[in-house]
Amino acid sequence: MPKLPLPPLLRPKEEAGDLAALRQTAFQLWLVNVAFGVVLTAGQLQFVPEGGGVKLWIYASLALISTIALLSVPPGLLCLFTARWSGRLRLPHVFQALVWTIFLILLFVDKSIYNLFRYHFSSQVWDLFYTRGSEDAVHLGWQVWTAILTGLVAASGIQAWLWGRLFERSKRDPDNLPHLLLRPGIVWAGVIVSAFFLEKMIYVQADLGRDKQVTELAKLFPLYPRLPYSEWASEFGVEVTERAARLEFESLELDYPLVAPDIDPAGRRPNILILAIDCWREDMLNGVNSPRIASYAEDARVFRDHISTGNATRFGVFGMLYGLYGPYWFPILRERTSPVLVETLIELGYDIEIFSSASQNYPELRSTAWASLPESVHDDHESEFPWRRDELAAEMCIEWWERRVEEGSKSPFFSFILLDAPHQKYSHPPDQAPFQPSLPDLNYLTMSATVEGPDPEERMAIKNKYQNAVLHADAVAGQLLATLERLDLDDDTLVILTGDHGEEFWETGLFGHTSSFSPPQVRVPFLMKGPGVEPGIENSPTSHLDLPATILELLGADPTQRHGWTLGNNLLEPQSPSRQRVVSGWDKLGLWTADGILEVPLAGDFTGFDIQLYDYEWKLQLVDEEVIGRHERSLRRLAEGCNRFRAVPNDAQLDPDASSVDENENGT
Repeated sequence: MPKLPLPPLLRPKEEAGDLAALRQTAFQLWLVNVAFGVVLTAGQLQFVPEGGGVKLWIYASLALISTIALLSVPPGLLCLFTARWSGRLRLPHVFQALVWTIFLILLFVDKSIYNLFRYHFSSQVWDLFYTRGSEDAVHLGWQVWTAILTGLVAASGIQAWLWGRLFERSKRDPDNLPHLLLRPGIVWAGVIVSAFFLEKMIYVQADLGRDKQVTELAKLFPLYPRLPYSEWASEFGVEVTERAARLEFESLELDYPLVAPDIDPAGRRPNILILAIDCWREDMLNGVNSPRIASYAEDARVFRDHISTGNATRFGVFGMLYGLYGPYWFPILRERTSPVLVETLIELGYDIEIFSSASQNYPELRSTAWASLPESVHDDHESEFPWRRDELAAEMCIEWWERRVEEGSKSPFFSFILLDAPHQKYSHPPDQAPFQPSLPDLNYLTMSATVEGPDPEERMAIKNKYQNAVLHADAVAGQLLATLERLDLDDDTLVILTGDHGEEFWETGLFGHTSSFSPPQVRVPFLMKGPGVEPGIENSPTSHLDLPATILELLGADPTQRHGWTLGNNLLEPQSPSRQRVVSGWDKLGLWTADGILEVPLAGDFTGFDIQLYDYEWKLQLVDEEVIGRHERSLRRLAEGCNRFRAVPNDAQLDPDASSVDENENGT
């Protein structure tokens, strides 16, 4: 049987087609996909506040068009460039169809992320894709992957068909100059250009006039560009407020610690157990959701007004172990600097083992908190289910404790345990689900379909699934606490139980964590029991930031040196009722004050206009700079904390007033 010849990759030159038609097709397909993108993301206009007036709607509509058009420039230019040589390719439309399909899918995913978490594709999101171990933190589910693959196939087919229709039309109807300006593509291009310049004029006017209603709307749009207007505005006599320098942490050089704590050699050396439950929010410490821990808390010191140092595991655990603000994470990760707490315990002869249900590669705790102890981290468990991995991690810890007792070990131990079941997607044994109705699985597609989120019934089913996971984590924690008592270790063990951060179920309009500094996302249970800790209820404001100083000072560290290695206080000392506390996110800080929560950007300008004030229900307060200015001392104190452990050049000076402000002073 004769073999059929394979079709050549390239057409003969004389059959290459009309390059002008190919370029026109690429340009027209570009404009069509800008229109597709605008329609796909038009639902974001629902975020325009009611009663905002015609100006807000005009600005938001124009900004939507211009933003999608700008985002389309890279794929559009790529397709136009390939049109120069794709005339000899058999299937030029396949490449362009894939490019525009990926463009639209990314827009859809960005819109879904924003609906759930109120932020866009960013370095925080991309970090999930390239950091080893992130699969333990994010489980999209088969529904999401099925939808993505189905959309990829369907959209690619539509794009290829559309390319063919446009190409045939371009060949039949070559450019005709007298009618050029009436062509739909040219008209649509004119609309895009006009929209860009009009919305940028509105934004610049609002920015100069400090109109936060307009400038806040810019956050709706991914990678929204600000025009560098300050130079030409001043030339026209327009007064431009000078913005302060940025807080650059990714390139910051560390000077940490300034001093190492001196420990009383005669101080007590109790065992130390830190048991952290992922996403364990403050109201879950009760006899229904966490009955075993609640029973244990009756003889412990319970801190009722406690917040995490972050709205994600990365910054919650970081603050808990380092006693530093979250932005220090970036240089510490780069330099792989171990916390003073861990280094001091090593010097004091503690045996240290870390047991985690989730990978310690994401977030990169293996390269930060445990950088000095790579062989002591146990996070590789033979199960795909977080609830079962919790059990296996606890079993490993218990076996270690038992082995130490059998061998008669005289050295104290430090155990850190992280249970992961209450993290999304809320894992628990299938036959242990007393909270009903409970969803069998989370479907992020339906959850992010609208800006309002799912209906109340689905919200309750999602929260019930979370509560079932919390109940299982409580059972595992109860087993660990019971083992301490069985091995007669409880009287000589300092036990800390807490959550790394909270979890929200649309109480403020958001879901999960990482998206705000509101109470549902950062308030967590916190209790201590052991030598030197008086049982009872503590109602003063406390933070994860305070844990390292508390532990080391219980071991005999000199309190006067505290400022040289931590930003926190001692939990067992009196705290001011008006104390302000700092919470960290990926690119923002949250300052809890009596007036509300100040959101301070790190990637933007550190200035009053860029700082926002939210109430404790996470509603934006459209206040002017004078109101923000009342918190000048608090912000100066925050900046001092952010600079305390950075290597400052000899010719640089920190604000001398900031370091002299009492940490517990309200500062308003």
